[in-house]
Amino acid sequence: MTTPAQRRAFLDERRAASARRYDELHAPSYDEHWGDIDPTHRACVDRLVASTPDGGLVVDAACGTGKYWPQLLAAGRRVLGLDQSAGMLARALAKHPDVPTRVLALQDLARAPELAGIADGLICVDALENVGPEDWPRVLGGLAAVLRPGAPAYLTVELPEEPLPAPVDPRQVAGELFAGGGYHYYPDRDRVRGWLAGAGFGTVAQADGDGYWHLLVRGPGTGHR
Repeated sequence: MTTPAQRRAFLDERRAASARRYDELHAPSYDEHWGDIDPTHRACVDRLVASTPDGGLVVDAACGTGKYWPQLLAAGRRVLGLDQSAGMLARALAKHPDVPTRVLALQDLARAPELAGIADGLICVDALENVGPEDWPRVLGGLAAVLRPGAPAYLTVELPEEPLPAPVDPRQVAGELFAGGGYHYYPDRDRVRGWLAGAGFGTVAQADGDGYWHLLVRGPGTGHR
């Protein structure tokens, strides 16, 4: 039987492996392979922008190479990019040297009180699949803390393309996949809804498209409409 300590060690190992893969494997060629923006993602970012004030700050959590920054900047929004991969941030800064960035993992947002309440909006796109189930509440709590009261956020949850294989590691739980050295977790929708509610998020709109469940939500509290 897997102990909580063993399970925690497993998640920490997968998180470290993921950071290394993005630094060493994905960063040099990420834009070449995954730099295009799908229509559903683009439309949801536009809708997020429309819910934020002109000149407002949008935090891009797990921003990668900053593929959504041109869309945000062209709309007159300021951007702060956060990512656990220094290699991915280096690529983002090469394209947008004036955008502030910080090496910070989603799991550590809640430990950054200096970021509390700074954002008029937030996006966390194509990234939550790298978060284990035990860490989802902490990650969503951190995302909520960054937002001003009632501010909007755009989140995506990756949908598996086919049935997942049975667990191969005794420390692994259903819904996890780490073939090839990375890590993905595919939670069911009811579980995500529960976690969102627990963090104080209210769902404004949702859609399926381009391999993801797209969620437009509002953070806790009362904000501009």
